Amino acid sequence: MAVVTYFKALVSAILSVGILVILSWQAVSAPGYIGQTKVVVNKVFGKSLSRSIRQGDRVYQNQRIRTGRDSSTDIRFLDESKLIIGELSDVLIDRMIYDANKSEVAGSLRMLKGVLRFASAEAVKTNLQVKTPSAVLGIRGTVFDILASPGGTQVAVHEGAVQVESASGTVIVAEGQVYQVGRSTTDGFSTEVSQAMKSAVSRMLAAVGDKGLKLPSESKALEPPPKQVFQEPKEQIAVLSPTAEEAAALKGRDLENILVLDLSFGRVMIEMMPAVAPNHVNRIKALARQNFYDGLKFHSVKSGFAAETGDPSGTGRGGSGQKLRAELSKTPFIRGIVGMKRDATNLDTADSQFFILMGRARHLEGKYTAWARVIHGMVLVDRLRQGSPPSNPDRIKSLRVAAEVFRDVR
Repeated sequence: MAVVTYFKALVSAILSVGILVILSWQAVSAPGYIGQTKVVVNKVFGKSLSRSIRQGDRVYQNQRIRTGRDSSTDIRFLDESKLIIGELSDVLIDRMIYDANKSEVAGSLRMLKGVLRFASAEAVKTNLQVKTPSAVLGIRGTVFDILASPGGTQVAVHEGAVQVESASGTVIVAEGQVYQVGRSTTDGFSTEVSQAMKSAVSRMLAAVGDKGLKLPSESKALEPPPKQVFQEPKEQIAVLSPTAEEAAALKGRDLENILVLDLSFGRVMIEMMPAVAPNHVNRIKALARQNFYDGLKFHSVKSGFAAETGDPSGTGRGGSGQKLRAELSKTPFIRGIVGMKRDATNLDTADSQFFILMGRARHLEGKYTAWARVIHGMVLVDRLRQGSPPSNPDRIKSLRVAAEVFRDVR
């Protein structure tokens, strides 16, 4: 009898533990759970003004966040992205789906009014859409501020790039740029953020106490003039004499078809191939003359394969906004060849991104456009920090057409 009683007690205990484990797992994996509030300051509400949101509360899909005066909240999503919402704001988090296996997050927000800052996690690929009353913003991994109202939207990008779609068309707002869309103002880039945004962002960051993010007064987005994607070429740049080695590499070549790529540790010279890919060559030269590539990261460097750059967002998914049709050839894809990156499933999607081959790549031949080759400084390409992305990527200091850089070359 004692044995039976003991057995029943043991089974009951096992079942109790099992139920507890199941309930605990369900709580952790609750449907729609996307993050939680790290900081809540003063009056922050959900869908109902009768229910306050508190520090440590979970955030779910279709969560509405509303803030009162002198109120803010800092939300951390499952992928460690940050969403900081300032005072007098109304934001609806439609969805936020994080795939830990692929390190990817996709989602959408609706911002009716107010101010916010979004900072994507560094190691996670982000595909986020933000809708405001006057624009739709496409995000591919970045840090930016938004000030929105029924009358207009202002975007200041601190890192990466944001694609803005409005009644005026589609533009890419790159790192250090400010763009405004409004019913009462002309859409376009601005030399600095408005006083209203500067004040709203400063109060928001001070309230949540996040010292790891820049205040507007410290941000590149306040440095006039902004670096616009399509700007008029400068009339004159410094003209220099090449070194002896550079002169030897340039001898007998057309300087109009040579690119000078300056790195922090040396100079690479690239000879373009207009007979092979004329449209690509013309496009790259135009972008170089607009200083488009200056400061851009080598966002993927794989030893023995290729170094990729040319994306204002630094993620490998951005560009200038103008697509090119493929110009395929029989050019062998050997070390030093420069090719154009594109979408894997569409030949005619090259934009501004390109790669420099660091080894043979037969599998790319006839599938990607080759438009240039390195004629000097390939050993410097080998020195680029590796990774996809590198932990501290190298950047292009400048990319210029040689005819505008050198003199006394015979």
